[in-house]
Amino acid sequence: MEKGKEKEKEKVRVLLVDDSTYIRTVLGSIITEAGFEVAGEAADGEEAIRKYMSLKPDLVLMDVIMEPMNGMEAMKAILDKDPEAKILMVTVLEDKDILADLMRIGAKGYITKPFSKDKIAEKIKEVLGE
Repeated sequence: MEKGKEKEKEKVRVLLVDDSTYIRTVLGSIITEAGFEVAGEAADGEEAIRKYMSLKPDLVLMDVIMEPMNGMEAMKAILDKDPEAKILMVTVLEDKDILADLMRIGAKGYITKPFSKDKIAEKIKEVLGE
């Protein structure tokens, strides 16, 4: 490699977790358009844990309300396995106590639905320290 030329920066890999296929599709488009890479998708908390462990993404965008395992439970399990995991929660909930719990447990932030593509990209960059 020539001196002064840096290796092309690898894209940030994001795991999308939401029980709605539509929301995962919308988030995937936003992520890709913002210059990030969709590392994988999961439809519930249990699948999110498995996918996180196998894919080791840079960031997880995860819905809170899912069955059979919700996003809060999945976040706890992921953080138990990898305390350095960066998890950004996506939720329709605006209950300040629940949002405070998410942050206390280890979420790096949250985005409330409905969301804008600019807000998603901005929050991802904020969480990654860009």
